[in-house]
Amino acid sequence: MKEGEQPLAKLAIFLLAASLAGSFFASLIPTAKAAWPAHANDALADSRIGAASRQTVTITQSSGTAFQAGETVTITLPTQFTLPAFVPSDISFSDGLSRSVLGSCLNGPNNVGFGIVGQVITFTACSGYSAQPTGSTITIVLGQNATKITNPGSATIYSVQIGGSYGDDSLGVAVVITQGIAMSLTVGIVSGNLNLVGEAFPSAFVTILDNGVVAGTAVANAVSVFNTTLYGLSPTTHTIGIYCQDGYGHQTLTLSFSITIINGLTLTVSGIIVPPILSVPGQSKRPAAFTQSGLAVDNGLVTTFTNGKTVFTKQTTADINGAWLINVTQTLHLGAHTVAGLVMDGGGNQSILTDPAPLQILMSADLNVDNYINLTDFSMLMYNYGLANPPNKAADINDDGTADLVDFSVMMYNWTGGG
Repeated sequence: MKEGEQPLAKLAIFLLAASLAGSFFASLIPTAKAAWPAHANDALADSRIGAASRQTVTITQSSGTAFQAGETVTITLPTQFTLPAFVPSDISFSDGLSRSVLGSCLNGPNNVGFGIVGQVITFTACSGYSAQPTGSTITIVLGQNATKITNPGSATIYSVQIGGSYGDDSLGVAVVITQGIAMSLTVGIVSGNLNLVGEAFPSAFVTILDNGVVAGTAVANAVSVFNTTLYGLSPTTHTIGIYCQDGYGHQTLTLSFSITIINGLTLTVSGIIVPPILSVPGQSKRPAAFTQSGLAVDNGLVTTFTNGKTVFTKQTTADINGAWLINVTQTLHLGAHTVAGLVMDGGGNQSILTDPAPLQILMSADLNVDNYINLTDFSMLMYNYGLANPPNKAADINDDGTADLVDFSVMMYNWTGGG
């Protein structure tokens, strides 16, 4: 992913130059008429190029504005986005109350009709609609089931237009399509706000750093998702860091990326996946089994990589609480090893690797791991004696490739008997 940083950064700088020329920037800043929404954004569940992604549009109406019968809200997507054949069950609409989305309007206090023409999605408050108080927030989820909008094939910034007759002026919101979260990105946005949407593990305590200083916190929900916004960022380059902790203080590594903020639209970076918490013992006696465990995205596929003289992988699925555990029964070589891991969520989105955790494999003559060195262990050694690369790797106690007199001497030196 880091190999792709420079092309994306150059592309973003090019777009910034274009914005200063008036074309791109003009499309993002609405013409002042009466009032704009107090806040609006479009959060993608997956911001990668070409991905099929759920989009969550939020519009906080300005003071004095309420969505009422006969009024419309429109969402206009750039032509680079591919709209599917949505049906009402694929979409949810709420303005404080969960409304019924219909293919065409019917009289009723909670009914909202929707239709799609080209790249414009229109929502209409049907006759008899019971309006919420002014200033309410409208939340629209596009693709809450399997049918989703497909992202563009190019990693850059796009403007989604929010409009309609509901009372507030049209507003453009920026959507960033990326090649991954590990990136260096220079973009132009309005008002210096940064919205971060991602996955960690259920109830994770999420800390957001701005240039190394804590700038905000959030708590992931029961399905691992966090969503938080940093407001009022200065128009300079910011290094953003994200890490998570569990209730016992165990901590993930810190994801980081740089953003140069210019007065403009709120930028949403979504599709963030924090790598797992990973715990391994500092040392283990050969050939005893040991565990790798931790926390990850609920129901996510966790893969660990154990590195030493050889490398092997293990996989397991985290439970609904994000907990996962792998029992390693392989007989490892003596000496220093490291273990790292990553997680893939149900949508196929994958985190980066954790920091490597150190593991030391110690020599032991307790071949059957019963805490005694006795005749049973001696029998196991004799069965493999004289063999290079013996079938029972543990019989090669000093791990030199052969079960021989040296291994016999080590066993006799550590003899306990009993058992």
